[in-house]
Amino acid sequence: MNYSVYVGFGFHVNCYHSYRGDTCDELGFGGDIRTIRHIIHTLNLCNTEGIPVKGTWDFENAYSLEQILPQYAPDIIEEVRMRVKLYGDENILMGYNNGALSAMTEDEFMASVQWAVENDRGSGLKDIFGACERIIRPQEMMFTPSQALLYQKAGIKAVCLYYSCVSFDAFRTIIPQLTLEQAYNPLTYSYKSGSVTILPTYSHADIMDAGGLRHFVMDLHDKQEKGDIQNDVFLFVNMDADSFMWEPFPVPERMKRLPCFGGLEGLIREIAALPFVKFATPGGYLKAHKPVGEIFFGEDVADGNFSGYASWSEKPFNRLIWTRLERTRMYAKLYENQKAPSFEDRVRLLSTTHFGLTSPVLNMTREQRALELSEAMIQKEEEALRTKWEQKEHKVKEHEVWIKNINASSLIGTQLMLEKGFCTDIGSLKVKGKHLLNYLAVATDTWEDASVRGIYLLCRFENIKRKYKLHFKVKTDAEQRREVNSDFMQETLLEDEKGFKLCCNMKTGMPEFYTADGKLLAKWSSRISYDDRSYCFQNPELERLSIAGNGQGVLFKGEIHLPKEEEPGSYCFHFFVMEGEPGIYLLSKIKYPYTEERELAASQAFNLGRCFDRNWEEAVPMELTLALDDSAVIEKRNFMEDISSYPLSDFWEAFWQNRNIDSFNHQLTGGVL
Repeated sequence: MNYSVYVGFGFHVNCYHSYRGDTCDELGFGGDIRTIRHIIHTLNLCNTEGIPVKGTWDFENAYSLEQILPQYAPDIIEEVRMRVKLYGDENILMGYNNGALSAMTEDEFMASVQWAVENDRGSGLKDIFGACERIIRPQEMMFTPSQALLYQKAGIKAVCLYYSCVSFDAFRTIIPQLTLEQAYNPLTYSYKSGSVTILPTYSHADIMDAGGLRHFVMDLHDKQEKGDIQNDVFLFVNMDADSFMWEPFPVPERMKRLPCFGGLEGLIREIAALPFVKFATPGGYLKAHKPVGEIFFGEDVADGNFSGYASWSEKPFNRLIWTRLERTRMYAKLYENQKAPSFEDRVRLLSTTHFGLTSPVLNMTREQRALELSEAMIQKEEEALRTKWEQKEHKVKEHEVWIKNINASSLIGTQLMLEKGFCTDIGSLKVKGKHLLNYLAVATDTWEDASVRGIYLLCRFENIKRKYKLHFKVKTDAEQRREVNSDFMQETLLEDEKGFKLCCNMKTGMPEFYTADGKLLAKWSSRISYDDRSYCFQNPELERLSIAGNGQGVLFKGEIHLPKEEEPGSYCFHFFVMEGEPGIYLLSKIKYPYTEERELAASQAFNLGRCFDRNWEEAVPMELTLALDDSAVIEKRNFMEDISSYPLSDFWEAFWQNRNIDSFNHQLTGGVL
């Protein structure tokens, strides 16, 4: 049987970058516009010569289609619209806001997918181009298992994920290697009651690895003729539309005919005359070709470092805007079936651009936009909540607080702010309430007069109710009977209800954790890698932690120093347990040393608009080295409230070299409480 090699070219259009600004030049989105115009010109040229090549476009909506392209390059939108009608180009989805789809809640995810098709602003693909395929090429290849159910619910037929030979990648290094027939055909991914088609996707790196596109497709067809592949295959090459790889390389004329030097036109002409090659799009191929196999991986994947999420989780700035995002999510749960006032802003903030693939920091303009948007979200929610509260005319007694049980649990953790001067010692704070069985509170912040400002409060109630009323008072000196013992260097510092133990390593002075039967569970390391050297957190001191309620706590604190520091750093780790409850809780405060920042973070590819100290390599505030064996399993809960797992053995069962993997970050942790 004569099988064909189908080839598709996909252009990932996102003009809103984490590593560039918002100007129409090479330091902003000017390079995107120039390269996209070149791509369109190349496709048109080849089509007029009779080469039936087609383009596949995945546009970001919120910034590119709503703002940037209509103002600075409306011709691009018109040209793509024309190409869809005349030459069969195809539009597939990216997500409305180039969003971190796997880090979204279900309602945020559904909005991002649905608004990419149609929205009130008229920037949906169906709004602009008349139609689109229900296929998604997610921004940064982000995927979490529970999305199989949500994509099915949203009517999405397929998800394009990299199965590439190099990073950027998605799932190649975590599953047993696919057969060639599977690697270039749709596959079925199933999870619980849902399933979605995965379309393996490739980049220019795979073309170079194969020695050129002509060599690539000829090798695939040779295997078809030999019977090693008994099916058509589809090589879908998808890359950022601003990639320099789509343009000819600035090399001498005689070298432009060499593989990969001729840009998009060179790739097309390499294979245009081969009789077994057919140009296609993902939607067109899927209409005639069913999945040829099944795959599964329990990991959360993305095209960051190590095919995971380190590239987004490693930036200190991201913690601030993510904390604000989480706060608005908590506010949103107060509205039950109504959309929160800041919902659209929250979806926009969840753009991966605001968290940034680039390291070590974001472009200054992008960081400012993320700050403004996150601040506006909080203000909208607080104003709406204040209005709602005033309308109900609640009368609350002094030092009385109502806590709404938004997670429907009898164990509630919350952060509160106390009035200035109300409590001078957290150990003197007393909490009462109907149905309150047990509580514990630790101080997280102080006012200028050293009185307690912020607290973390953990409460166990006897039953689950929609809300609870708590009353706060401060014990008098006569009521305080607890003795504070400063000499407590015993073998076990803290122990929870299940026998999980916190101890102190007598050599390093830092924490260690043991199981109930005395086995070492995890060692602790806190350090900074700077200028090719490692600097450990220094001079650990151990103190009893003052606590309100029923529990115990300890405090590790000390200093952090680096060579030529202009300001020293410090650390403080609060560990505590509540009586009768499993788990050891940790609150940390870390101030890193400041070193002079004088190297400009800019090049032809990016412009961060700021300086930094290049000697900084890695900050490791609390590394737990777990005592694991080959049977270890990672259990995780994502932000869609789904709990899934994967065995660590996936890494070396896919590739034996992964037994010595340096790092992995394949788990989104949405918390439990």
